[in-house]
Amino acid sequence: MKYFTSFRTTVKISRYLFRTLALMLWALGALLSFLCFFSLLHQREAVLRQEYDNSYEQAQNYIRHSADITRQLKYMAENRLTGSLSGLYRLDGNASGAKLTQPRYSTLIPNGDCAKETPSFHAAVNALTYFLSYWKDNFSDAYDLNRVFYIGGESLCLADFSMRSVENGDDAAPKSLVRQVIKFRNVLLTDRQGTQYWVTPGNRHDSGNYYVLIPLYSGNKLEALIGIEQTIRLEDFASASNLPLGLTLLDQNNLPLLSLTSGERGAAALSTFPSQPAFFGYNHGFTNLVMKKALSQTALSMAFSLPRSAVIDNLNMLLFKLGLLNLFSAAALMYLTWLFERRMLAPAEKNVFQLEENEQFNRKIVASAPVGISILRISDGTNLISNELAHNYLSMLTHEDRQRITHIICGQQVNFVDVITSNNTNLQISFVHSRYRNQNVAICVLVDVSARVRMEESLQDMAAVAEQANQAKSMFLATVSHELRTPLYGIIGNLDLLKTKALPDGVDRLVMAMSNSSALLLNIISDILDFSKIESEQLKIEPKEYSPRETVSYIVGSYLSLVVKKRLGLYCFIDPDVPDSLRGDPVRLQQVLSNLLNNAIKFTRSGNIVVTVYCRDGYLLFSVRDTGVGMQTREVMQLFDPFVQLGEGGQRPIQGTGLGLAICEKLVNLMDGDIAVESERGLGSRFTIRLPLYQAVTRPMEKQDAAGNTCWLAVRNSAMGRYLQLLLRYHGLTVLDYNDEALSFNDMFICDDPQQPEGRARATICFSNEHIGPAEEIRPGYWHLSPAFAGDLPLLLNYLYRHDQATWSALPAPPVMMPASVANEDILILVVDDHPINRRLLADQLGSLGYQVITANDGLDALNVISRQAVDIILSDVNMPNMDGYQFAHALRTQGRLTPVIGVTANALAEEKQRCLDAGMDNCLSKPVTLEVLQPVLAAYGRKVRQARKEADLGNQQ
Repeated sequence: MKYFTSFRTTVKISRYLFRTLALMLWALGALLSFLCFFSLLHQREAVLRQEYDNSYEQAQNYIRHSADITRQLKYMAENRLTGSLSGLYRLDGNASGAKLTQPRYSTLIPNGDCAKETPSFHAAVNALTYFLSYWKDNFSDAYDLNRVFYIGGESLCLADFSMRSVENGDDAAPKSLVRQVIKFRNVLLTDRQGTQYWVTPGNRHDSGNYYVLIPLYSGNKLEALIGIEQTIRLEDFASASNLPLGLTLLDQNNLPLLSLTSGERGAAALSTFPSQPAFFGYNHGFTNLVMKKALSQTALSMAFSLPRSAVIDNLNMLLFKLGLLNLFSAAALMYLTWLFERRMLAPAEKNVFQLEENEQFNRKIVASAPVGISILRISDGTNLISNELAHNYLSMLTHEDRQRITHIICGQQVNFVDVITSNNTNLQISFVHSRYRNQNVAICVLVDVSARVRMEESLQDMAAVAEQANQAKSMFLATVSHELRTPLYGIIGNLDLLKTKALPDGVDRLVMAMSNSSALLLNIISDILDFSKIESEQLKIEPKEYSPRETVSYIVGSYLSLVVKKRLGLYCFIDPDVPDSLRGDPVRLQQVLSNLLNNAIKFTRSGNIVVTVYCRDGYLLFSVRDTGVGMQTREVMQLFDPFVQLGEGGQRPIQGTGLGLAICEKLVNLMDGDIAVESERGLGSRFTIRLPLYQAVTRPMEKQDAAGNTCWLAVRNSAMGRYLQLLLRYHGLTVLDYNDEALSFNDMFICDDPQQPEGRARATICFSNEHIGPAEEIRPGYWHLSPAFAGDLPLLLNYLYRHDQATWSALPAPPVMMPASVANEDILILVVDDHPINRRLLADQLGSLGYQVITANDGLDALNVISRQAVDIILSDVNMPNMDGYQFAHALRTQGRLTPVIGVTANALAEEKQRCLDAGMDNCLSKPVTLEVLQPVLAAYGRKVRQARKEADLGNQQ
């Protein structure tokens, strides 16, 4: 009963809430009506403002018309003053035959004498006489002129021309004109340039006289003043309308000069006017709608006013309609509220009595469900309702399991929990929180998942078997790699030694072919091993600080000779904003860039290859673009799939494993980047690598010796030209395009085809696709530079501006292997290897590098040799019988010997190198070991050995 009483209370509250909602809707409608009325009022105001603007435009046209008349008079007078007047207005006759209008003369200063005026003054007055006589007969009505004034610049003699047939009868000059002329002469010369405008009231309050006065100068001397007088009537400025519109002309002090407030347009006169130059709105008493605007070219303003009653005259009926609409909406909402309560709330109360029946019905449904269903109270875990199946499941749970389940349900940690009953039955209990009889409950569904658990265990066993198979595959690949690398080491190493010998003609070609084939076989093995390590998640990225500029320059320099041999162009553009250093794995980055550049060279028969490095949106981007054969869309979609080889133009695939790009994609992903490709058949391809800028450092640029100088560019390649302009301007140089100008001695001339500029430039730098290596001076003042090293241009310019005649210090060339070096004869190296060919090969390689060598068959033999003779460095194989390399290194360290031990293994896995280091070795090299790899490693340990000897000798001397 308590539940039903609560429900009836809820229905009653809902009735009051709905009535409140109806009242709020009526209030919203009233607010919208109010907003609608004000919107229409604003529209009415906009219409009135347009009418104001029309009247203002008529006044403004009057001002412009007067200004045009005055400019015409000024033009005629200036031409007469300069002696260029002719034709109709010449002095020697009256061409038009009009009756001459003689002016009245008067002076504006006391004791003035107009007879003493200069001849030019009288000549200008005579010319004006002819001109104005012609004007008076033909255009005076159109121009609506009363008078024209011509005033001398020095004596202020006034020549007054009357333009009306009936004269005013006042021979004296207007007082306002006298005041204005005197005021004009008293101001500074710099302030006399403008035209003067003013108005004087007439006999009527809505009309007066309008004056315009403009100065005439000859050079910087004020020769005369010319002006006009017109009658101004405010009724001419009012647009045709029945509204009681008021007009007022204001002076520069915001005081009324003329006003129109009577007659059919009679409107209440304004006592005050807005102080702003432009104003539209109601005055302070909200009695009039006022607009004020300044008349351009003058200090005058026009003010328009309209009574408030005239503004809202047409809106009274609208206000009445809105009131009726609000009354109707109130009645409608009251009716809808009554209807809702009758149709909705009343039946709801009736339905309360049916809830009990429904609850009983639901209990029966729960009891007949094929799964266990239980309703638990969250507060204490009490079972409120459950079917028989759920009761049986709950009875199989231990007390500890029941407490744990109750804690999980109350804490809402998860939505399900798995438990095992006392008879090893696996139950999954899923639950959801809800409300039941004003209590927080959890509806729990209990399902027997024992069969599923057994299936999952079976799948786990299968996964374990698959993992073992994967490990077996990795072990197989490692073993195969070891077994292949060992004999391959003998082939590559001996070929490497052969290349250091003097060979007969034709034999060197055979040795080079065998060396290339062996290197290709090694690359295939390395690709397969790298892919296997990536698949088994054994390949790891080793981040460290590196320079992206140096990395890209090294890769480009390595492939430059191959590009030149194929008669292609190789361009490298590194933006100036690329960081000096950042954190990443430079070795893997070199592997990716080398693969992309190698592919670009293989698939490009003619044209260029462009490598671009730039920053964008917080990433460092590497782009390799070629003009090769390109690919179709379906080929691009499978480009990064393993073991996929694409042919060139329908031919057989180019030799390789088809793993290069797949490895590149996975390496880039391991470096938190991505790789993208754009290609079109016949046009070429572009690969773009994007890497994040981790710990990027950009060092401040040092002062450049070439800064401030001029470089002239004659570069045909537009992309290279844009890059050089960006690069040189970044380093503070002035860059200009060369168009056969004569150059000065301090200028630099940069081109990409052999040519000589006009004049004697400091130096000429020519970018040549056939040049290999750093910049080289071909002849005095003429340098060759490869486009692959375009980024070195600022360094070369700094050098040329720092040194005049010295030789360019080129970048160090790659080291060349020498057959022997007497500098290493003081180092004795022990070679430990059970394979006789490998042992002999290592000995020969070390001998070619100048080292003394002794050998041992295994770890035990090596310990015997060391006990009889001291050695400086040990090169030991890892897998040997009797005692392997790990045991041998451990035994040495146990004896306290610190001799450097370098492991040599055919297993290239990362964990193999770590195992060597853990055993006590100093380094680990992967077979095949070439002279190029051995030389820097042994040189580093050789320096340490010599340093230790020096320190020991100093200790003995002391």
